[in-house]
Amino acid sequence: MALASKPEEIEKHLPVLILDDVKTLGAEDRRAFEASLLWRQCMPGGESEQAGLVIPEDGHAFLVAQNPFAQNNDTQNKDGQNNDAQQLEIQLTDSVATGMDAALRFTVGGPSPVRLEVMVWMRFEEGEWRIRELDSGRFGRRIRFDDLEFVERFRNRDEKANESAATSTLYTLHYALQRYAETYPDVGIPDDLSVLAARATNDGEDSDETNSGAFLSPEMGRNDAESGGYRFHYQLLRSGPQGVYQITARPVDFARSGRFSYLINESGEVHQTAENRDATSDDPMLGRMSAALFRWSRC
Repeated sequence: MALASKPEEIEKHLPVLILDDVKTLGAEDRRAFEASLLWRQCMPGGESEQAGLVIPEDGHAFLVAQNPFAQNNDTQNKDGQNNDAQQLEIQLTDSVATGMDAALRFTVGGPSPVRLEVMVWMRFEEGEWRIRELDSGRFGRRIRFDDLEFVERFRNRDEKANESAATSTLYTLHYALQRYAETYPDVGIPDDLSVLAARATNDGEDSDETNSGAFLSPEMGRNDAESGGYRFHYQLLRSGPQGVYQITARPVDFARSGRFSYLINESGEVHQTAENRDATSDDPMLGRMSAALFRWSRC
């Protein structure tokens, strides 16, 4: 699998259940899923003849990989050969097979005495050994190839990205409104987001040093805006320092640019609906982000 240059070379080693689910992915989602399987392209050297992962001819290791953390100026020694510090050796150190299941232990290491251990679990299905799970070591991640979520995370990728961006925008607008009301308590919550994008200068005069009174970018400082497959609408319901407002986000092309509509109000609570309409405060709550948490995430 590590040396595969085509998705089908890897897919035949995936669990049968997963392959059935892959067939239900849309064309774009399936291409993204297949691209994620081509690990070799993500390694130093990619698909070139000097790719970073090779099977050594002398058999001293299972695989040899170029060390991505080695210094470039040490790539070759005076004889023009690869320096040992540039290589990581992958050794198959243990294997256990019981019936239709097998477990393999690999160690990955180079000149450093600290070696990384990788575990792989496999199962024999329909004439092929198929990988079920991979634990990539102490600082890596555990991948369950037999978990449907392994495929589901690629389903509706564009819609999910738009939805995530839409909720992030709602939180940004909410936080900017709260900061504006705190900064200008005599005004409170404004009826026009454009005032949050106005950049004030010190003492009201032209200056190269501007006040941080611009709480939003000009693109975001609009009562009605469109971004990332969503339309946003801001509405002030009650003015003042304790103003009441709501901001809605609705897909431009429902079920294609997004599967949910959202609403955020002065409480910071986001509500969502899977129906093709504006969300309301009566819809289920997505979550709540405190100003402190949002301030931390912006740092």
